[in-house]
Amino acid sequence: MINTFAVSNYRSLKNVVSPLSGLNVVTGPNGCGKSNLYKSLRLLAETAKGNLISSIAQEGGLDYTFWAGPEKLTKTMKDGSAPVEGAAKKNNTRLRMGFVGEDFGYAISLGMPAPQGFAGYQEPSMFQFDPEIKRECIWAGDVCRPAPAVV
Repeated sequence: MINTFAVSNYRSLKNVVSPLSGLNVVTGPNGCGKSNLYKSLRLLAETAKGNLISSIAQEGGLDYTFWAGPEKLTKTMKDGSAPVEGAAKKNNTRLRMGFVGEDFGYAISLGMPAPQGFAGYQEPSMFQFDPEIKRECIWAGDVCRPAPAVV
């Protein structure tokens, strides 16, 4: 059984860490992210099946799965007195997902590939928009640290 699920930078989910139990009910108003929570769980399941890249392609590509809001949420955004609006990204965006189960944990971080070419020359690639696995880890226990890392 999965004890904790985490997702970061997926659609409307900026940074969610949720404990899970045998039965979980997700409620809330329209547009609060319930469907995106479900979709992120499905995407994580597709990762286990080996269908991660094709699942992301069906969603429109990695760029369309990223959090579209600001990189940092201000105090006024958090208290609701200012709108949460997107802005140009200064840092590379990563889609991060993972879980902790009874025996082990798993996490994956996805991003866009680094530009190819040299000396300012960019050679086009058929795969330049495909997601790239930046980090993937399996560990024993509740927390990912170097000592309990298995893979």
